[in-house]
Amino acid sequence: MFGCSEKLIRFIPDILSILRLVLAFCLIPLILKDYVFCALCIFSIAAITDFLDGYIARKFSVSSEFGAALDPLADKTLMTISYILFAIVNFIPMYVTFIVVSRDVLILSVVAICRAKGIHLKMKPLMSSKINTTIQLVFLVLVLACKCADLNIPYCIEVGAIIVSASTIFSGAEYVQKYFWITAKLFKR
Repeated sequence: MFGCSEKLIRFIPDILSILRLVLAFCLIPLILKDYVFCALCIFSIAAITDFLDGYIARKFSVSSEFGAALDPLADKTLMTISYILFAIVNFIPMYVTFIVVSRDVLILSVVAICRAKGIHLKMKPLMSSKINTTIQLVFLVLVLACKCADLNIPYCIEVGAIIVSASTIFSGAEYVQKYFWITAKLFKR
């Protein structure tokens, strides 16, 4: 039997994912009103929750169907909102946002189509995806930190944008390669 603290631990990953989802929406007014330091703090907390929820779930072997659906939703929401906002206010190049959002839309579309067609699809995060998420999060933290400190390091954003784009394309290509069999089922008559 679980004690009180053990029962609480079961919910922590889900609570962290919900917090990340809420924090993603909190970024909108902060970025649009140029409260960069507050945005840096909020985004950093959101990024930390991404690592903590997975760590706690693995460490204590706690997971739920709700959490399995909520975690990627919170991740995609944080990334989509952040990358679109950062491009709108010219913190990052628009092409990076297009690549990041397109990859996520592609993956979510395949999952949604599979569900609509009754195809059971259990996509597990690939290692390249985990690395890509880390690169994307670190890039945005660095962008906000540079804006906060009013640092204009030549080519820093451009090099980071290229690294994020390459990582995102590689991760997306790996998903396409690994789950290519789905297309046969989706377009089968």
